[in-house]
Amino acid sequence: MQRSACSAFASAVAVVCLMAFAAGASAQLVEDGLIGYWSFDPGKVSGKTIKDGTGNNDAQIVGAVALVGGIIGDAVEFDGNEANFVSVDNPASFDFNLSFSWSAWINTVAGGTVIAKSEGPGTDGQGPKTLFVSGGVLTWDTGWIDQFGGIAAVADGEWHHVGVTVEIVDGDDPIQFYVDGELDQLGHMNVDEFPPNDAELVMIGLDGRADLEFPPFTGLIDEVGIYDRVLTEDEMAQNAAATTGLAVEARGKTTTTWASLKSGR
Repeated sequence: MQRSACSAFASAVAVVCLMAFAAGASAQLVEDGLIGYWSFDPGKVSGKTIKDGTGNNDAQIVGAVALVGGIIGDAVEFDGNEANFVSVDNPASFDFNLSFSWSAWINTVAGGTVIAKSEGPGTDGQGPKTLFVSGGVLTWDTGWIDQFGGIAAVADGEWHHVGVTVEIVDGDDPIQFYVDGELDQLGHMNVDEFPPNDAELVMIGLDGRADLEFPPFTGLIDEVGIYDRVLTEDEMAQNAAATTGLAVEARGKTTTTWASLKSGR
């Protein structure tokens, strides 16, 4: 009886340990296929250079943006001015005519461009790709092809994890929006209709083409990730639940909202 009790106890401990391990693993960012990750955290920003956590391509602050408390560590605060944004180095190395996923945390009431690959203000080229917030919801645009919007409200002054996946399948490419780890909307368009344009920039917080039809971002952006594959719904949910980016030790998430930051100044 004593041996059975000990065995049962050991089994229970093992189950608890496995559950704890699984919970810890689920709090980690998905790294498979991650080709760019900008956390904006202390130690990851030097002057105007923002280090890429994957070691591939750093990013540069153009103009002036503020670093403030974010969902994990620090975030970038954008003021809606097209002169102030973040530009990723070596933009030609990002081929968004192949399947990809974008992921970020945002906190906004005004919206604007989250991530884009385009030639920027004053241009109206064919094929740029833009994830932005318009009318309070996520919106996707492929230049001179089509545009569609999501359903979930994301411009409410609270933190939201947002993501988009694009699977290139020759002409009818499925595009999926995710908000706070849940599938929000599905659309289709020919995302790779036009060939890659080496003059395009990869930008965070700005697109600005087509006479600012895609306005600069106003609010906070944090934990931006770019993947060279389509994340699954479970993986996007894992990113939304992550309490650490690529760091070893988890840090608590802040509950500060964009609205409260603005009202406190």
